[in-house]
Amino acid sequence: MSNTFTPLKAIVVIPITAMLAIGSASAADAPKNLQELIAGAKKETTLRAMWSSASLNGGKGLKQVVAAMNKKYGTNLKAQFTPGASMTRMIAKITREMKAGQKSSTDVIYGNAGGVLKGSKIGLFRKMNWLNYLDRPMLKEKGFDPVGPGGTALAMGSTLVGVVYNSDIVKGDDIPKSLADTLKPKWKGKIASTPYAAGMREFAMPDLLGKKAMLDYTTKLSNQIGGLMRCGSMNKITSGEFLMLVLSCGDQYVNQAHRKKEPLGYALMNEAVVSHTRYGSVPVNSQSPNAGALFVVYLHSKEGQKWMWENVGLDLHLYPESHQRKKLLAQIAKGAKAVINSPQWLGAQGGYVKTRKALQKILKKKKK
Repeated sequence: MSNTFTPLKAIVVIPITAMLAIGSASAADAPKNLQELIAGAKKETTLRAMWSSASLNGGKGLKQVVAAMNKKYGTNLKAQFTPGASMTRMIAKITREMKAGQKSSTDVIYGNAGGVLKGSKIGLFRKMNWLNYLDRPMLKEKGFDPVGPGGTALAMGSTLVGVVYNSDIVKGDDIPKSLADTLKPKWKGKIASTPYAAGMREFAMPDLLGKKAMLDYTTKLSNQIGGLMRCGSMNKITSGEFLMLVLSCGDQYVNQAHRKKEPLGYALMNEAVVSHTRYGSVPVNSQSPNAGALFVVYLHSKEGQKWMWENVGLDLHLYPESHQRKKLLAQIAKGAKAVINSPQWLGAQGGYVKTRKALQKILKKKKK
């Protein structure tokens, strides 16, 4: 199965009525349509959310979205936000709660393709009729299903993997255009990577650069980096503590920084571009499952996608107005190989978890 991005001319708009059957057969117990979902959410009082404060604008963002949901759908929900850990650790936390028979700490999970792949295998997510709930069509892309396996999740945003750099210091020909550019002697000790090998794990898949090439590259990079940092810690770049982050989880932080006039730049690599997909899922042990699903659905509306771009720095590439779509197509026009990261794609590649751990081991061993 390939998730290689299809150029715009090969993508067509399909009406919602033609998409209703996709992913719904395994979700017989879920609300059948938007009206039923709203009715269920009106019976719930609180929408609990737990994710990183750097994701979806944290507690402030949750309150804004819930207020907009109440206005649009006639619900009367309260927003309750608790700062959480990384996406990987949140999946582990919710899994422990499920196995212990406890209620979930969050009614909606904001996660990545890897988390959806793992969660769908262990029965962590409710199976929903996601496409039945949307109020407008998406663009159809060959090889990419916006619905997670069996109706377990729905794609809601896209962010492109690349290199973040301090634009006050890294300029002109110094701006990296390829992975090899990050290995130049001048950057030794001045750049950072992530402890979870962001981007590298996907670049190492067979559809892209392959495991051997990325293990070799990561080993060389480990001799270049001066430390490890989380993707959301952009203050480490703007302050000059590190001049680059190689690779980043995505470009959303830089998209936000541009509006604040912060000195951050972003470079996509000529070798390949990965469009990371952000998903919304509802835990099987959610206390307000309808409200959780409605949260994801709202972010697909025109106003929801606009809010995401303005406040989070990402939107979904399957909508014609998407800013991320334009950037993705521009990189493809330059000759870069592109893939859309989804649980289906990761599952079809094979060896993702082992490769990710091997890359992480290289990076973490260097910095012990």
